[in-house]
Amino acid sequence: MVPIPHLEERLLSKAMLLVEEKKYKEACQLFGKLLELNARDVRALYGWAVCSIELGDYSEAEKAVVQLLEADTPYFYEVFRLYLTILIERKDYTSAIREILRIRKKKGLPIEFKEFLVHMQKFCQIRLHEPSWSDVGLDEADRTDQATEPDADTEHQEQSIDWPALEKADTVSQMLLLNNLADQLRTTHLPEIQRFLLDDQQPMELKTMLLCAVKEGHLAQRVAVQKFGEIYDAQLDHTDFLNKKFADRIEAVIRRTMESENPTLTTSAVEMERMFTMNVYPKPIVPEQPEVWAAIFCLRAMGSESEQEKKEVLGYFDVNEDDFRVARSMLHRVEAYDIWS
Repeated sequence: MVPIPHLEERLLSKAMLLVEEKKYKEACQLFGKLLELNARDVRALYGWAVCSIELGDYSEAEKAVVQLLEADTPYFYEVFRLYLTILIERKDYTSAIREILRIRKKKGLPIEFKEFLVHMQKFCQIRLHEPSWSDVGLDEADRTDQATEPDADTEHQEQSIDWPALEKADTVSQMLLLNNLADQLRTTHLPEIQRFLLDDQQPMELKTMLLCAVKEGHLAQRVAVQKFGEIYDAQLDHTDFLNKKFADRIEAVIRRTMESENPTLTTSAVEMERMFTMNVYPKPIVPEQPEVWAAIFCLRAMGSESEQEKKEVLGYFDVNEDDFRVARSMLHRVEAYDIWS
């Protein structure tokens, strides 16, 4: 057999071109051939993972990404972002949180990557407890348990929640404590819950998680919550609880406009807008056009906002300058309350 000169580079170039053309199945086959030639080829493993995600084969994607991480890839940060994407697409928020906590212990992480990990941890915490993403089977199992063990509910109702400890803990500890307390909350705790939600010193994301716990436990249909210096009536039985429908619309616009050009930026922009729409709830989001907020968070994901970049992005989404200024003004106002911290 006569070896073909520069075969690996030719296969890689053709595979990358197929990815750009969104022909993921054909590209995946070429990345597979590259791996047959060299099972440790970093570029082939990454390409295989990306194509597998696009094809919905998260198991294969995870195998490739884990292999890259274990091999101490020089593209660690990009690969870890891809790993989180896989876990989130599979709705495996528990594993995502565990991996984030493990990586956060590493020394020398870039500041922007640390901030990304913090945002993603909170994003997964909220997703883990948001009722509309709950597993129906688990909910039914809980109801069955309650029916077969009537004394257990009485016992829980008599337990008191250590709210002072929750209020004094740091933000990360508060989330873990609330996670452990969520299944203990009962209607008898509503006065304490209401006091906590009206405390202007408590973090926005923690109040959001508590709203999820109240909704999931069917403790009330509406509660008052203070956010951004105002008191709002949170209707927990509303169809757009946590602005999920509006967030879905923003995500659809971002993906339709940017994903083929820049999938990494798209993922970051979607993560940011999801955190924003959840933590800003129930404050009305103005303006109400998803295209405006898609532009806002794509610019945020780019990490800069020069006049030329802003002009280009507004053009992509067909957004006028006035609407953009209104949205950016709202974003800056709510950011003053540490919605990302």
